[in-house]
Amino acid sequence: MKYLILLLFTFISLGLSAEEPKPYTAFIIAGAVLTKLSDKSQVILSEGLYVKVLEINPKRRDQFIVYDKSGVAKYQVGALDLVEVAEDYKILPVYEAKKVYPPKSDFKTENKFAKFDSQFNFHVDSLALASLNNIYNDQISSVISPRYEIRTLYVTELPLEMGFNLNYQSTYWKNDIEEVKLSILSLGPQFKYKFNEIKNFKLAALLGAEIAPIYQGSAGALKDKYSAILYDLGVESEWHYPFGIFTLGSHYRLHRLALSETNRTDSEFLPKEYTVSSFGIMFGYKIEWEL
Repeated sequence: MKYLILLLFTFISLGLSAEEPKPYTAFIIAGAVLTKLSDKSQVILSEGLYVKVLEINPKRRDQFIVYDKSGVAKYQVGALDLVEVAEDYKILPVYEAKKVYPPKSDFKTENKFAKFDSQFNFHVDSLALASLNNIYNDQISSVISPRYEIRTLYVTELPLEMGFNLNYQSTYWKNDIEEVKLSILSLGPQFKYKFNEIKNFKLAALLGAEIAPIYQGSAGALKDKYSAILYDLGVESEWHYPFGIFTLGSHYRLHRLALSETNRTDSEFLPKEYTVSSFGIMFGYKIEWEL
């Protein structure tokens, strides 16, 4: 008798511990006929819908209870109008089906066409002008001159960058008689090679060649124009801070000049070719941008 009671107790325990079936996600197709549980009236779906369902008879699985958003049983539907997608539904995106999502702004897209950096530099150069003494009747050897530079380079994954720069330089000095002014506007390609990079610090070498649409000197009423090619060799460091990228460096420049136009009466006795060089320090500010 005691074995019978023990066996009965075991069956009751297993029955109580068995997990009750829970509603799961399914898809009701468009055109499905739903029967209301409250009054047995019928509703035809105009479009498909994901809902929670539970089979009435787990063995036959021919009729299912349909629950509303609050988890209350509301309708009954046949198996032919139902697609069981519980496992597939887990991998669906979580976006709302009917919500309209605006297109991502072009200003925030990550699929950029190209990357650039633009740099604004201030140079303090020592210009070696001894070769121009024959023109300006002077014995000057050098003069300190400011130079302003704008540079834009195309950035790649390689250590080499390339682009163009624009320089303007103007300086004054006084010979024994009058004041002499020299003005230079030059532009041309520039190449930058980054050979050292440590976290927020970079070191690079630069090489460039420029032509000068404006390279002219004047002394009183006398004016001289030169055709010129300028070569530039420099080393620059970059320092990254939360408020921007700053640069510091030094450049050597070589100017190859040819006297092209002058209003001097003795120009036939003057040399036609000259060489001017400069060495200086610079500091600047760089911004990075994308297309």
